[in-house]
Formats: sequence, C-alpha cells, structure tokens
Amino acid sequence: MKALTTLLRREFWEHRKTFFYLPLVIMAFCTFFLIAGMGSLQILGDDLMVDGHLEVNQSTPELNDRDVYEYSSVPLEALFGDQLAKFSLLSVAEKENVLNIAYLTFITPLVPVLWVVIFMYFLTCLYDDRKDRSILFWKSMPVSDTMTVVSKLLTGLVVLPSIFFAAMLILQLILLLASALFALGYPVDVWDTLIAPANLVGRWFSMAAFLVFVTLWCLPLFAWVILVSSWAKSVPLAWVVGVPVVIVIFEQVFFRSDTVTEFIGRHIFPGGMMSRLAEGVSSVYSSLMNAEFLVSLVMAAAMLAGAVYFRSKADEL
Repeated sequence: MKALTTLLRREFWEHRKTFFYLPLVIMAFCTFFLIAGMGSLQILGDDLMVDGHLEVNQSTPELNDRDVYEYSSVPLEALFGDQLAKFSLLSVAEKENVLNIAYLTFITPLVPVLWVVIFMYFLTCLYDDRKDRSILFWKSMPVSDTMTVVSKLLTGLVVLPSIFFAAMLILQLILLLASALFALGYPVDVWDTLIAPANLVGRWFSMAAFLVFVTLWCLPLFAWVILVSSWAKSVPLAWVVGVPVVIVIFEQVFFRSDTVTEFIGRHIFPGGMMSRLAEGVSSVYSSLMNAEFLVSLVMAAAMLAGAVYFRSKADEL
C-alpha cells in the first residue's frame, strides 16, 4: 500500500499543472463570467431595455398551466426581478428542477475537459516512460509492473476525477453564494427560493455516483488506451483511433453488422451526460444491470492484463 501511495504521489507531481492548475483556471473563468454577468445586471440593468415574451409552462395555484408574459421596453433589472418573483411562487419540486439544470450547466465546462485530460493521460502514461527511457530507472525500483499499471489506472480514474469533482463542488458553492447575495436586493425569501431548493448535499452525492458510473462504463475505452500506451512504438493516438476504425470497417463490409460499432460508440462517452444526470442516478445505474456491462468489464480486465505484460517486456522491445 505504501508503494502504491508513493506511485500515486509521483503521478500527481509529474502532472500537477494539468491535474491541479487546469481546473483552477476553468473555475476562475466560470466565476469571472458569473460575477461579471451579475455585476453588469446591477450596473446596467436600469439602462438596458428589452422586448419580447416569456412562456411559463408550470402547474401551480399561483400560475396558470400556460401563461405568456409580454414585455415591451422593460428595464432588464426589472424583468429579472419580476421573473425571480414568479420563480419564488413555484413549488419546491419545480424549483429544484430549474436549479438542478442551472447548477449542472454551470459546471459543464469541467466535464469534457476532465474526459480529455483522462484520455490524454492514459495515452502517454506508459508510452512516455519508454520514449525517454526513464523506464529503465523505474524498473530498477522494487515496484512490480502490475503495481505500476494499477497506479496509472487509479490516477486517471480516481485521483483526477476527485480533483475535478472538488472543483465542481466549489463552483456550485460559488453559484449558490453569488445568487443568494444577488437576490438579497429583491423582495423574495432567499432561503426558500434559492438556497433550500438547491439541495447541494443531495446533488453532490448524485454527481459522485454519476462519476463512478462514467468511470465503470468507459472502462473498456480507458483500458484500450492504456494497452496501446504500453506497446506502441510511435504515435499511440493513431493506434488508439486506427485499430477500432479498421475493425468497424471490417465488420460493416464483411458482416453487414453494426454490433461492434454501436458497442464502441456507447462506451466512448455516455451521451447526454448532464441531461441524464438531471433525470436521476437510478435511471443511469440501470444501464449497468445487463450482460453488455459484464462483457465490457471482462474486456477491460483482459486489456489491462495485456498492458501489464507489455510493460514487463518494455525494456526488451
């Protein structure tokens, strides 16, 4: 366990600019645009006039099933205050649904970046050691090849998501505090309107569970990338992309089938991640209760075993 901890620390310090500073930069940009938008509304809200209409499709005692509100030359700040007042009249469940979308949208920039960082890390994690010949040093250390591959896997699927997950939590806290402070200038109950329906603790548990789901669901992809990183002598990205493309073409030309194509497509990236999370974790985890998921785990285990084997032979290749 001590050896594994040391290896994980090594991975973090070697990639700390990407692992630590990148989410900080994204957080800074998101916070800047949030504060800049709220500040602009406060400063220029009385001078900016807007026209248009807003349809409200809610079912509450205070609002009809379908109300249409017309606006003509209304100050932007007055329009915002009017909509905030109407929002405060919604039921708790309806408030939670709206805020859920807002909080998930606010952290959306971190999600694709996390996926790309994990992919690029796995692509080079074993390849770079062979390319710069530092593998000769690491193989002289009392650490097994299995432990090395496991440390790479845990770094990409546990350490990295944990760092980005912490950034997501901080961003949502910033949004909660900023929106609560901003709403103090309007005649609404801030707690009942914005803070209580935000349900941050429950949301964080759902997000953590969803990250675990994505990790398990995309495991065949990540295992494949690690396998290529363990044996490719050059341009590992070309092998990662090229081999599946050849398999897909072969399947469609000779078998007139899309089974492999669809399997690869489903496990590359869960489609509509944020919208699926908004629907709830239970619906997401139902995807794991089938034979396809078990097959994907077996495939991932086989590819990781292959990565360990090629790692053990790396100084001979």
